[in-house]
Amino acid sequence: MANKNQINTKALYRKLDKLFETSPTLELGSDDRYVVFSDLHMGDGGSTDVFKRNADLFKHALSKYYLPKNHSLILNGDVEELQRFHIKKIVDRWKDIYEVFDAFNNRGSFYKTIGNHDLELLLMKDLPFAYKHYDGIKLKFGDHYLFIFHGHQASKKYQEHNEVIGFTLKYFANPLGIKSYSVSHSSRKQYKIEKRVYGFSAFNKVASVIGHTHRPLFESLDKVDRLKYKIEQLCRDYANAAVVDEEKTVEIKILKKELKKYYREHKDHSFQSYVYNTLFHIPCVFNSGCVVGKRGMTCLEIEGDKIRLVHWFDKRISRKYLKQSGYEPEQLGDSDFYRLVINEESLHYIFTRIKFLA
Repeated sequence: MANKNQINTKALYRKLDKLFETSPTLELGSDDRYVVFSDLHMGDGGSTDVFKRNADLFKHALSKYYLPKNHSLILNGDVEELQRFHIKKIVDRWKDIYEVFDAFNNRGSFYKTIGNHDLELLLMKDLPFAYKHYDGIKLKFGDHYLFIFHGHQASKKYQEHNEVIGFTLKYFANPLGIKSYSVSHSSRKQYKIEKRVYGFSAFNKVASVIGHTHRPLFESLDKVDRLKYKIEQLCRDYANAAVVDEEKTVEIKILKKELKKYYREHKDHSFQSYVYNTLFHIPCVFNSGCVVGKRGMTCLEIEGDKIRLVHWFDKRISRKYLKQSGYEPEQLGDSDFYRLVINEESLHYIFTRIKFLA
């Protein structure tokens, strides 16, 4: 007899099945370019507005990089922080950001999905902008699909109690200046949601692109797993090299230091059992991270047959990737902003692994 958790999981999978079936499909051609950002949480510019930290960085990345390079922009949920702020105050404060959104929208390359913090948009009759909102979007790559949705749909809590959470934040926490506690602050909750998306994606042999947890994922791996894989590969390359490679030596030491730092800062890994408890590592879950990171923001770029996890940072806040070797950040014009490709992989290779391993 199925237990309560199994019943709940099956119900969530049915909801995700329906979401997939009803989401519109966009063709991903060899010349198409998309960039996916999630979790802006735009507020009123006050002390509890977490967006303002990277607002200038975000605006420059869109207007000076992605717009000129003809990317289509996908904002994957939690764009406006409506659980804490009123829409008019948000739009009035960030008019310059909405002007950039308009530039993408006017050329037909703007897509905006709904998250749990901006669900209220679906109930508003007079929106201050003319954007269409989606629950999910599918990018069709040959016979395969990249399924883009915010990710809260994989959480029973956010499906059933979102209104209560929003009421508490807007009318109690916000006036008191209390910053919200969300799933992004709990590794256990992040992992639970990711595991559900992973199970759904592997079963349906699709690559899902989510946000919501604020944790970047590439090929179903978070930062600690990516570091382990990278260190292992560098050690293999070093062992097979004909001559001693000093650059690889330095890079291994840097990554080892990062890994140790990660474990110092994230002590609770007891709940996690190697990549969502499956026999094979299946690269079927990606997460664009968030725009509200303390040391910058992350996004996913999809270009032709490539997908990339990209980190944007302001050197006035963090110089980590400028000081250490092994990284190749790209400066945006003569600004203080930099773009860094963290991971890149072929979609052909990703979907081949999903096809045979899932």
